[in-house]
Amino acid sequence: MEPKFFFIGLEAWGALFCLLASVYLFIGRTVIKKGYRALAFLELAVGVMLVFDALAWFYRGVPGVFAFGMVSFANFITFVISAILPVIYSIYVIFSIYEKRRDYTIFYAITFCAIFAEIMLMLSQRNGYIYRIDPETNLYERGRGFALWTLINMSEAAIGSVYLFLKRKEIDKDRLVAVLSFVFIPVITAFVQIFIYGYSLANIACLVSTLIMFAQAISDNVKDLLKQEVMIRTQDTELSNLRNKIALSQIQPQFLYKVLDYVEGLCNRDTKKAKVLVSNLSDYLKGNVNLAGKEEMVPFEGEFEHTKAYLEIEKIINENSFDTEYDIRETDFMLPALSIQPVVENAVRHGVNELAPGKRGKIKVSTLHGNGYIKIVIKDNGVGFETESVIGAAEYEKEMHGLKNVKERLRIMENAEIHVKSFPNRGTTVEIIIPVKK
Repeated sequence: MEPKFFFIGLEAWGALFCLLASVYLFIGRTVIKKGYRALAFLELAVGVMLVFDALAWFYRGVPGVFAFGMVSFANFITFVISAILPVIYSIYVIFSIYEKRRDYTIFYAITFCAIFAEIMLMLSQRNGYIYRIDPETNLYERGRGFALWTLINMSEAAIGSVYLFLKRKEIDKDRLVAVLSFVFIPVITAFVQIFIYGYSLANIACLVSTLIMFAQAISDNVKDLLKQEVMIRTQDTELSNLRNKIALSQIQPQFLYKVLDYVEGLCNRDTKKAKVLVSNLSDYLKGNVNLAGKEEMVPFEGEFEHTKAYLEIEKIINENSFDTEYDIRETDFMLPALSIQPVVENAVRHGVNELAPGKRGKIKVSTLHGNGYIKIVIKDNGVGFETESVIGAAEYEKEMHGLKNVKERLRIMENAEIHVKSFPNRGTTVEIIIPVKK
């Protein structure tokens, strides 16, 4: 195989890889978006440059006006892109530096050199100072200014090398080696190409360097994504632990101490009742922890059993000072966790427990089906309050904390509502509206 066709094939495959790499970098999942985008543009530029250089190689030495036009145009585009490449490279280098240490000195310096090189290239199109295409043979020939052109490109590489040396402590070591390859490999081949005529070694060197940078960027991004996933898992674990802590914090120490003290007294006079209380307390604690850790909806039955366990505890330690009534007509539905028990707790603490001695309290929990919704009603005959006076008052946060938490939980369910009606000395009614499919 002729060397010409070997280089054409090599550049064509290299161009295809660079173009695919740029597409991947543009659309791939990444945690380093700006760096990925800069490298994507670099891969794209190298790919286009290789395409036009392969075209130039293909039509070199082919007779005819069309071949002359193709060689001239393809060579021109190749030289234009080769002058722009260091500018794009400088942007990638900048985004490889740790964010707080970035500056754009390298970009301005290399851009200045690139502009000078492009002006020089434009002016040389008439006189063949950098290169010319012989119209008789359609062959590429170097001009007297080719060495100067190469020197300008080397100066851009030198600027990149100096910048990277100064910033070496502010860039990841693997990334530093990769970006340096784009400086040293093309520079070495460009120096060699001064003495070896007719082979596009510098373009092949750019291909090799971009392959190295692409591989390093992928490796770097995979590591960052893995770290991100580990961090997310850690945060999920911490969030789950926090939910459990919140659940436990909702069990006020005074309530727990009160129950335990009461159990201690019962052990001496009524062991059967003490066992019942301990069993209810165990169910209540398990339910509190399990339900508070749920982000999704939970079945009503589980929420209701947890609420009944709480009420049985309160009835025992309050010497059956209030009655409970359940009118459960609907059970087959889902609702946000801990939507009922905090409301019932409010009814006990700030309702029936505040009644005057001799007056018996009553708490009723009921469910009923409406047109597209299920209504949960928690009603007590406690002391009640003026709704307008408590909302906004200093004691509201303390006395109505349970209702406020329920309202927050209901937000995860579209169109769910909570309504509170209360009247002094007549009790409080809380209605929770849970939308369901007809």
